[in-house]
Amino acid sequence: MREARAGLRKPRSGRILYGVRILPLALLLLAAREPDVEGGKGLFRRLRPPEPGEWLWVYPEEGQTFAEYRASDPVRPTAERRTVYIAPFLTRPAGDPALLPAMKGLLSASFAAEVRILPPRPLPSGAYVRARRQVSAFALAPHLVRELPGDALFVLAVTDRDLFVGDLSHAFGWGSLKLRVGVLSTARLGAEADPALARRRAMTLALHEAGHLLSLPHCTFYRCLMNGALTVEEADARPAALCPVCRAKLCWNLGITDPMDRERSLAGAFAAAGMERDSDDALTIAGAKG
Repeated sequence: MREARAGLRKPRSGRILYGVRILPLALLLLAAREPDVEGGKGLFRRLRPPEPGEWLWVYPEEGQTFAEYRASDPVRPTAERRTVYIAPFLTRPAGDPALLPAMKGLLSASFAAEVRILPPRPLPSGAYVRARRQVSAFALAPHLVRELPGDALFVLAVTDRDLFVGDLSHAFGWGSLKLRVGVLSTARLGAEADPALARRRAMTLALHEAGHLLSLPHCTFYRCLMNGALTVEEADARPAALCPVCRAKLCWNLGITDPMDRERSLAGAFAAAGMERDSDDALTIAGAKG
């Protein structure tokens, strides 16, 4: 990974963000201005230089500060557009019937929004490329845009078909930073080998792609939910939590004045989804667990 960008300071190892039960939004904004601030008991370690085959080795992204995010005109809720939609495009009975309800709960806790699951339906004509036996995210996106409900903050499609994006051989998901539509695939998450691990992968993937739908780019500062990943192993290594920089962006976007209340809500949603480790992490960030 490239050296820290101009204006970022060297890590202050003695500075801990989450030693209090309630963390005001102002302190999160301080962390966003100084991305080297550490905290979260090791949850948010600065990223090490990438190795061959990892996301940042292949795509050496610059990252984005809080100020740059605010200036980017990100997707935000409006008085009319505040509902999150999950759009299932399934070709077979769900192997995990509780997956979409658990995803609904997590998205609601993360984005402080009402979440609705649309009725399952077939893939639109042209979205499935038979020669590749894959769904094209770019071919599906225009259909999702045309069918955006009037009150939608964003729509996240879920398919059990394999997915590809552009010239990539495959992708776990894709989310537009501006169009308010995205898609994730459960095809490569390993449900047959380890259903519990596949559930966690689907949940974190949904949160990651939904972050993109509010214009959050990949994070290059910390280990963070918004880190890019080329493999499931790389995705497994990132936490289900947003780092201080990305959390400040999201809280500013949604008008959340008590980020720790959000973490407590997430802890409950993680626990309900069977993600106990991630629930513990959220409680640690909230200061409710030592």
